[in-house]
Parts: sequence; structure tokens; C-alpha cells
Amino acid sequence: MSKQLLKSIAIMGLIFNTLPLNATDNSNGFYMGLDTAFINIGDDTLDITTYDSDGNQKSKKHYKDVTSISYGLKFGYQHFDKNRVELSLNDSKISTDVGNIKGVTIGINYEWGFTSLETGNILPYLSVGVNGGRAELSKFEFKDKKADMISSTFGAGIRYNVNENVDAKIGYLHSSTGFGDFEDEKGDMQGISQDKLEFGLTYKF
Repeated sequence: MSKQLLKSIAIMGLIFNTLPLNATDNSNGFYMGLDTAFINIGDDTLDITTYDSDGNQKSKKHYKDVTSISYGLKFGYQHFDKNRVELSLNDSKISTDVGNIKGVTIGINYEWGFTSLETGNILPYLSVGVNGGRAELSKFEFKDKKADMISSTFGAGIRYNVNENVDAKIGYLHSSTGFGDFEDEKGDMQGISQDKLEFGLTYKF
């Protein structure tokens, strides 16, 4: 677990501990929180395609040994129906047999809370999102060490209301990430597919 992640968790914990609880109905309003995903629940994969000097495809390789950790600081708004829309600042580190990727992205996410299926403090949810930013590469044979990256996400899980202001979540998160062309190369990374177990903590103001 990275030092940045531990620091973010410590800061969020301090915020949750010092902010007063709201005695009124707090089903809608602004919130902030922290999400992290680092446990694989599927085969994470990486695809790399290379081309010759004439632009013809030279090789296409599929790698399965991919591990990663990601976390994001989020700020959003929850509606009365417990649906959420949020912005996030995300940091991710991806390790493969052929190289490592460090990405920083900004994202937007929408999360549906299924109140019709709510039981006690447990609320099922579905989420979709998109993130865009820059990636730094190391150990790859590409001369370019930076590239644009964009990813789409889909998630499903449950939220657990700890109290009126704090809730935690656990769920499945799928992400598909693509990369921009490398200016100095006759090749590209077509994408990374990941399936993770996601954890989150949220404070509603």
C-alpha cells in the first residue's frame, strides 16, 4: 500500500472524526470521500501492438500477468433518491511483465442507489464513469515515456450506512483503459482491462 494512500486514509479519518454529525435528514447534499481498488477478482490483461516502418502490423501480444492499485479522492452530490454524481482525482499504479504504468486522471462518475432494494442500512448500487489524464511509463521498450490515457468504468456493490453522515461501500469494479499514440514509435498499447474489488468511504455534509 502506497504512502500516498495511507496519508489520504489518515486525512479522511481525521475529517470524519472531527466534523460534527448532522441530526437532521441527510439523504441529499454534498459529500467527499476516498475509494481504492487493489484486489484482483479476474484476469487483468494488457494488449500491445507493434508496426514496421511501413505501418504494417508487426506483432500483437496479450499479457495476463497484470497487477495494480488505484485510489481516488472524490467530491459529489447525493440526490433525495440516493443517486450520486461525483468528480474524482485518481492515482493508479499498474505493473506488468514488460513494464510499469503510473497514471493520474480526473473523472466523473454516476452512481444509482436502488432504494427499492434497500434493507436496513444496506443499499445496492450500480455505477458508470469515465476518466482521462496522463500516464508515465517505465521499463517498456517504447522511447516515449508519457502518453494520454482514458478509461471507462462499471461497478456494482453495496453501500453500508454507518450513521447519518458516514457510509462505506464494497463492490466490483471493471475498468477498460486506452492510451494515445506514441509519437516516436511504430506501436501502441491498445488497452488494459481490469476487474477489481473496490472499497470506499464517504462523509456527507
